[in-house]
Amino acid sequence: MRVCRLLLLLWLLTTAYAHAEPLVVAADEWCPLNCQPDAPMPGYVIELLKEIFPHGITYRVVPWKRAVLQTQKGISAAAVGATAAIAAAEHLQIGREPVAFTSDCLYVAAGNSLRYQGKADDLNPLKRVGIVLGYEYHDGFGEWLARAANKAKVYVASGHQPAEANLRKLAAGSLSGMIEAGVVMDYLLHRAGLSQAVVRAGCDTPVPIYVAFGPKSPAADALVVTFDQGMAALRESGKLANILAKYGLTDWQ
Repeated sequence: MRVCRLLLLLWLLTTAYAHAEPLVVAADEWCPLNCQPDAPMPGYVIELLKEIFPHGITYRVVPWKRAVLQTQKGISAAAVGATAAIAAAEHLQIGREPVAFTSDCLYVAAGNSLRYQGKADDLNPLKRVGIVLGYEYHDGFGEWLARAANKAKVYVASGHQPAEANLRKLAAGSLSGMIEAGVVMDYLLHRAGLSQAVVRAGCDTPVPIYVAFGPKSPAADALVVTFDQGMAALRESGKLANILAKYGLTDWQ
C-alpha cells in the first residue's frame, strides 16, 4: 500500500512538473501538420498542441531521424508525424487520437503516364524516385523500395525540408517520381503553384498519423492522456474545425 501511494505521489509530481514548463516537440517540416516555428501559420498540429498544453510548447525543426532519437532520449517530449508502426518500432507512445489520416502517394510530372495501382511492378518504369530518410513505406511502395535491383534508382532526401527538396528535384526533372504523404504534397503543390505541373499517380493504403511521445514513464503517460483529452475537447468545442479550416482542411473523422 505504501509503495502504491509513493508511486501515485511520484506520478502526480511528475505530471505537475511536465505541465509547468513548455512542452518541447520536434519534427522535420511537414506542412500543413507542422511548418516553420515562427511562421504566422506554424502548422495545425503545432496550433493544436499550443491549445492542449497550457504552458505552451517549444517547437524545433530537425531531421526526422534526429527528432525520433531526441524523443527517445527525453531531449524532446514528442515527435510530430509518426505512424503507429514507427512509434512501436522506436518504443514511443501514441494515444487514441491521430492528427491526420493520409496515404503515401506517388507524384510524377504531368506528362508522365505512369500510374501506381498498388503493385510494386507498377513502379518499374521509374528511373529515379525520391523518398525521405527515416520514413516508412508500405504496400507496393515498400516492396519496390526493398528490392536490391532498385537501390540505385532511389534518392533519399534528409534535412529539415525533405519533401520540398524532393519536389524541387522532381519539378526540375532530376527525379522521375517522388513518394510523399498526400496531405503534405497537396499543400506543397498549392503553395508552390505546381498543381498543374506535378500530379498524383496513385496511393497506398491510408494510415493514421500521430504525435508520438517519449518512452513509457509516468511523465510520458500523463502527456498521452492530456493530449487525448485535449483533442476530444477541441473537437467538441469546434476549435479543431476552426484551426483546420485555416489550412483548408476538414476533420479526418
